[in-house]
Amino acid sequence: MRKTLVPLLLFIACVVASAEAQHSSASKSINGSGCVEKSTENSCRVVIDTKTGELYNLLFSAKTPKSGTAIQFTGTPQHNATVCMLGKPVKVSKWKKEKGIRCPPPVVVASNR
Repeated sequence: MRKTLVPLLLFIACVVASAEAQHSSASKSINGSGCVEKSTENSCRVVIDTKTGELYNLLFSAKTPKSGTAIQFTGTPQHNATVCMLGKPVKVSKWKKEKGIRCPPPVVVASNR
């Protein structure tokens, strides 16, 4: 019995440690800044962070900035699946316009009908 109890206890300790590590990283705050753009999915908004180059899929619970707007944002990683296929999902807790970044104008696709 002792031979099976020790590996079982080690396994349980590893599972608990892994869960705690995932919980602490999930509660970490993400800060970034960049130009908000529409993604291929129309309701999705993405930002390429000006400092790290990381692509973020921003999830807004309230007012969403327009495409072509430079913002600074703070949020938490979103680990659930989203409809947006690009970037790391971040649930934005607050954002504000950023004056030091110049965004290119949004791309307009013409229709040939």
